[in-house]
Amino acid sequence: MSDESSNVIVSVIIPVHNAAEYIAETLTTVLAQSLKEIEIILVNDSSTDNTLDIVTKIASEHSRVRVITNPSNVGGGESRNIGLRVATGEYIIFLDDDDYADKEMLKRMSDRATALQTDVVICRCQSVDLQTNTRSPMPLSAREDLLPEHDVFSSREIADDFFRAFIWWPWDKLFRREAILAMGLEFQPLRTTNDLYFVSCFMLLANRISLVDEILISHTIHRAESLSSTRENSWHCALQALTSLRLFMQDRDLLASRSRDFNNYAVVFLEWHLNTISGGTFNPLFNEVKSFILSLEIDCDDFYDDFIKAAYGRIVNQSAEEYIFSLKDRALRELEHAQMMNSTLQEEMTSLKQSTVSQRSEIDVLKAQVSDKTTIIHELEQRNARLEDEYQTQQQKLLSIENAYHELTQLYTDLVSSLSWKMTKPLRLVKEITARKKS
Repeated sequence: MSDESSNVIVSVIIPVHNAAEYIAETLTTVLAQSLKEIEIILVNDSSTDNTLDIVTKIASEHSRVRVITNPSNVGGGESRNIGLRVATGEYIIFLDDDDYADKEMLKRMSDRATALQTDVVICRCQSVDLQTNTRSPMPLSAREDLLPEHDVFSSREIADDFFRAFIWWPWDKLFRREAILAMGLEFQPLRTTNDLYFVSCFMLLANRISLVDEILISHTIHRAESLSSTRENSWHCALQALTSLRLFMQDRDLLASRSRDFNNYAVVFLEWHLNTISGGTFNPLFNEVKSFILSLEIDCDDFYDDFIKAAYGRIVNQSAEEYIFSLKDRALRELEHAQMMNSTLQEEMTSLKQSTVSQRSEIDVLKAQVSDKTTIIHELEQRNARLEDEYQTQQQKLLSIENAYHELTQLYTDLVSSLSWKMTKPLRLVKEITARKKS
């Protein structure tokens, strides 16, 4: 791959760990990209299954694929850093080992980046739910209601709620490599939430951002063995990431202008963690979250909406046990509401079914009437065709008679004007005078 490195437009970096079940399919979508000037850097993070065998075989068949194996498991964040250090592309994208890229993804995004000289290009994405086998758009990954209406904009032009304008994962973003190096950013070596710091810090500093308003990547969710599904083993990572982000903002003189945005995001992000974690780690997580949010000294007038304000109140005004009970109550209320909605929908569906049956009967009657009318129309059309044929026949006969008449008229005219007619004219006159005398 070294002889091709100078022509690489995009470096695709994929941390891989125990992905034997799906990594080949992921790589198939990357190798099928219409943009051919790419390199694929697979960082095998000490997989214990046969992932290494699979990716090594693929690399032997494709010169654009390179495999790096970590001697020990260092996590997705540090694996991305390892891949970044050897990347040669003008642009970088970090994919997960179970993402599926549209074949035009890298072409569309790199063309946009080159044409507009961007620091980062974001595309639309969708989720692939392994539990329900459904695909759903993910509109919150880039919120148009918060973004400037320009093809290119800077982070400073996002006036409010900056941290909820995007979601801080890397796989829907194409980064300019020189911009990453200039900012001196790396992913955090955390077990989970290791992308929040890198992506959000980059976006805070980005001067030229652009959005490709197309779904170009599908992201797998609800994979049982994924790290995000086992966050109870690393519950502290979210707080570490937020703490590092706040320190970065403070060091870069960004905190004063973005503290309201950060505080709102911290409440929403941490409540999501509280509501989606399980096991004995909930209590220590809750206590740490509460302590962190209280340390922000948030003014109650700074919340962007009542939902965030209510979430803040639930965390700072309750104990861990009270929060769990209130969460249970909210879940029960939501369940009751869902059941009521379901009952209402069932009634509406029954009514619609009955209406459909009635409408189908009416349609059948109308179809029968249409069929009868169609038969009559067909018979009339046939009769009209016969009459048309008879009319044409009569027209031909009339034409023949008219022609014969014209011929006889001409013959008579010729006869009257002939020499013999003129010669017998005196005899005809004598005969005519004699006839008058006798009378």
